[in-house]
Amino acid sequence: MKYDYHAVVIGAGSGGLVVAAGCANFGARVALVEGAQMGGDCLNAGCVPSKAFLRGAHAAAAARELARFGVTARVEGVDLAKAMDRVAAIIKEVSPRDSEERFRGLGVEVIRALGTLVDAHTVKAGDRLLTAKHIVLATGSEPLVPAIPGLDGVKHYTNRDIFTLRELPRKLLVLGAGPIGLELGQAFRHLGSEVEVIDQAPSLFGKDDPEVGPLMLETLTAEGIVFSLGAKILGVSKSGDRVSIKFERGGKPQEAAGDALLVALGRKPVTAGLGLEAAGVLTDARGYIKTDARLRTSVPSIYACGDCTGPYLFTHTAGYQAGIIIRNIILSLPAKTNYHNLAWTTYTRPEVAHVGLTEQEAAKAGLLRDKVLVPIAENDRAMAEEDREGFLKFVIGPKGRLLGATLVGEKAGEMIGAASLAVTNKLKATAFASVMFSYPTEAEIFKTASYDYMKRGFKPWMKKLVKSVLLRGTAAAGPETKND
Repeated sequence: MKYDYHAVVIGAGSGGLVVAAGCANFGARVALVEGAQMGGDCLNAGCVPSKAFLRGAHAAAAARELARFGVTARVEGVDLAKAMDRVAAIIKEVSPRDSEERFRGLGVEVIRALGTLVDAHTVKAGDRLLTAKHIVLATGSEPLVPAIPGLDGVKHYTNRDIFTLRELPRKLLVLGAGPIGLELGQAFRHLGSEVEVIDQAPSLFGKDDPEVGPLMLETLTAEGIVFSLGAKILGVSKSGDRVSIKFERGGKPQEAAGDALLVALGRKPVTAGLGLEAAGVLTDARGYIKTDARLRTSVPSIYACGDCTGPYLFTHTAGYQAGIIIRNIILSLPAKTNYHNLAWTTYTRPEVAHVGLTEQEAAKAGLLRDKVLVPIAENDRAMAEEDREGFLKFVIGPKGRLLGATLVGEKAGEMIGAASLAVTNKLKATAFASVMFSYPTEAEIFKTASYDYMKRGFKPWMKKLVKSVLLRGTAAAGPETKND
């Protein structure tokens, strides 16, 4: 059968853009259908604006700490409107990379309309019917706003509109202690707002290694953020310009009041109105599109990638999945996903970065053989810069292979790439021992961790062997004792 296109991609976010560009680069005829903003959530409401906003907030925090370095400075005030204007300017600066003009220049036909599946090979885009050998769904995700009593009647923000604030709230209430809630909550605290974070989870960073949560709770609490964890949310109400949240904690009713409310309780897939049922595409109980390891849906001609598939809602995961799809639909290679080297970073201060398996995951899989933890405060560069909060942890499997790593520190997101390379290439935890890192750098902590692990393999009999054989005929390193 002859089709209009080799591929039609619905969604111009991180995954969809990579698929469309990749197909076009191989000379395939491809259409990209997008009814909202080019660049998706990452460019317009996620990664780009949040990191631009965090940069200013962390700068304010750093300015308040200058006295310990002998520098006299004072934060006179915060102009939130100007800070948000800067965020908008950064989005505008980055946006040409994801623009219609750029992708049309790459040979992609960009159609600005909502895309709906008609059948296994047909997409309705506006008043057009597009046929394709392959269809790729990359519609992303959006903020999850649960049906909490009273919430509909109260002004609240999500990551999609928090950057429209023009005045700094005296107190910000945050529902949700996940990455978005913690990053933005800390940012507003650094800018001068009082912040209270409320979540039903009993601890922070519950999916990370067990050392992370207590450290970050202590750090963020020391900055003045109030946490109400293990809370059962009962309802939200408004009194004048104030917002109140009623919740139960430890069996006792409590209430928190603030000037603004950020809802950061997770994400949900954007699949409503996509025509999944008409085409026979199956979803799971939460609405995420089901795929196999090759990212094919229940309909073999239809693929899906990015946030709409879950469970790894990261921009870099969407890009990786897009590459898998390109190999399948363009090169006809049976490429499959493998997430053993999945990495992520939570951009708090300090940052929390991770790659591979956590200790809990390795133990559950029966692969955990050892672990190494090095406090970052023992690193010379960290001492010089007084970056004392954090650590590097290695999770080690059979034959000394590095299965995963967690890094907490000021530059953790930038540094975790070293561990990613090791995990990706299935290297041993000792691999960093032979690397010549510049001195002094915080990256040397990887070498320290490798040495610490190597020392565990240095048994007492080895020391005796060195003394009795290799150093025979030379001056002894020290007086022998009966215990040597």
